[in-house]
Amino acid sequence: MRTTLLGSIFLICCLSLLVGCGPTTPAPADLSTGPASMGSTPREAETLLKQADDASKAGRMTSAVPLWERVAQNYPNTPAAAEAFYRLGKVQLDQNQPEKALQFFDYLLYTYPRWEGANLARLERLRALSAAGRNRQVMKEAMPLWEASTGNPQVQYGLSQLMADVYRQEGDAEKAFEWASAGQGFARTPEEKQALVRRAMDVLKDAGEGTIQKLYKKNPSPFMAPFLEYQLARIETQKGQHDKAAERLEAILRQNPQHPIATEIHLTKREPPAPARSPAGPTTPPGPAPPLNPNRIGCLVPLNGPYAKFGRLVVRGVSMAVEDWNAKYPDRQLSVVVKDAQAEPDLAVKSFEELVKGEGVMAVIGPLGAQSTKAVSEAANRYGVPLLTLTQKDEEIPASPFVIHVFMDNREMVRSLVRFCKEKLGYTRFATLYPDDRYGQKLSKVFAEVVQDLGVNLLASVSYKEKSTDFKEPLQKLLNIAAKNAPPSGLDSTPFEALFLPDQVSNVALIAPQLPFNNVVGVTLLGTNLWGEAPLVEVGGVYVEQAIFATPFIPEGRKPQIQDFRMRYETTYQTAPSYLEAQGYDAVMLFAQARFAPSGGTPDRTAFLRNLLQIRQYEGIAGGYSFSADGALTRDYFLLQVQNGQLIQLAR
Repeated sequence: MRTTLLGSIFLICCLSLLVGCGPTTPAPADLSTGPASMGSTPREAETLLKQADDASKAGRMTSAVPLWERVAQNYPNTPAAAEAFYRLGKVQLDQNQPEKALQFFDYLLYTYPRWEGANLARLERLRALSAAGRNRQVMKEAMPLWEASTGNPQVQYGLSQLMADVYRQEGDAEKAFEWASAGQGFARTPEEKQALVRRAMDVLKDAGEGTIQKLYKKNPSPFMAPFLEYQLARIETQKGQHDKAAERLEAILRQNPQHPIATEIHLTKREPPAPARSPAGPTTPPGPAPPLNPNRIGCLVPLNGPYAKFGRLVVRGVSMAVEDWNAKYPDRQLSVVVKDAQAEPDLAVKSFEELVKGEGVMAVIGPLGAQSTKAVSEAANRYGVPLLTLTQKDEEIPASPFVIHVFMDNREMVRSLVRFCKEKLGYTRFATLYPDDRYGQKLSKVFAEVVQDLGVNLLASVSYKEKSTDFKEPLQKLLNIAAKNAPPSGLDSTPFEALFLPDQVSNVALIAPQLPFNNVVGVTLLGTNLWGEAPLVEVGGVYVEQAIFATPFIPEGRKPQIQDFRMRYETTYQTAPSYLEAQGYDAVMLFAQARFAPSGGTPDRTAFLRNLLQIRQYEGIAGGYSFSADGALTRDYFLLQVQNGQLIQLAR
């Protein structure tokens, strides 16, 4: 990193003064912090520090460094100068110049020992010493810094992870694990917690059974103990004791289903299968591994044919997300390659292989159809490429180690609807009137199962023919069945409190006005996300008053990120976004969260999958996302109700 000439001369003079003062290592007695014995920071210096910080976050280090040098030169004996020296030392350390970094940190600690960030500077100084190959000195100074940093979780967490690395480098897995364990209570962010998990696994990776038993005798915390169990299972596997290892892993999952180690166990099931051996002899050596561009995303959607309009909507959302990410993180640029899946499974597989072999994508978003997803999932498993599919969880799609469903789930959407009716409205009696088509049959079955799971009653479920306009017969049948199944009440009223209508708005608008004429009165109509795809209130009028439906996306949502997304989308395309654009956008952002999560080492698809499955409570445009260790997605669904002729979002 080149610096300004004037700033360099000034800094050299400062550091030369330090060299003439003898040893610079702070004594343990100097480690306590107190009120800064320096003046206050002038407003001009604060402005320069902010400008430098903004430039640094944007990746413009050539602009940030001169600003820090200017602060250090022009505002000595102020907290701003100490901050500037700290940041300059960090720059050198980040650029693998530990000796130069040490000069900055040593000068800072010698000149400003009472700066409020002194212990953080001491931590970075230890990092520099370790990077310079002076681990013995780091070990000597670690405990005094730990004791002096009580009440400072940032320093204690960072020190615990540094020392875990140091002792691992020195071949002492026992002490490395103890230091990693010490940081457990100080990990504050999801990124820090994830880094702690990776470090705990790394320090135990080469630990033998004797070391594990020693660590067990030290009563590890409930959070750290499963790491020891996992390593014992790995050792048993290496010894060929596969049944014993499998039993241990199952016990870990059973006792710790939400523990991060559960993700690792499930990931072992997601490894590509080994090539089968030929009965005639050895297998043919495999060809070269597919290339990998870790920042490249594949998008596999129909661009031609009857479903092309849906594919184009997904591409719009994907493109917006890539543009937004690249604008925000210029040093972490993403690219996307879109291929046409059409609606033919064979063509989808061909396009998928082009993305993998020709483009080296890290993962693929898509396809949209169940049949294409079924075909592509087999290829994803064969190549070991994660597939973020935009299809419903479906019994037609077999479980595949590399298929991750990021699309809405009808079962969970219906569950949110029924749970609200039960818990908030006190409803216990339901009925279903559904179209006799594939969607209606599937949703009516899901509704029946959810009602049973939640302990309420489905009194009747009746279908009607497609393209019906007169619903008298199915409604009378529905009432008769419900009356027989309802407990006696002594009242002449509709037997059920809520009626589920899993159909599009145009048909709901035909059914709703016929309800009161067939003695279905005082019931709440319930629907799915299809009701959000057309103007329900305008078409249904007073007959849909109080109706409630669930949906994963509300273009008019209250959250600022949703409002911003809609505004920019409408500016570009002159229409409001639908769920598909929002889901395409979120799929890219989930990819980015997993791709750039701190995991250490060279990025690969296994690390990507691990990071993806550890995402918890990510707030997207189409709701919140959380993955469980086995890859199941839990997401939020919004509930909307017609109140006084307006769609109102309900609080859950």
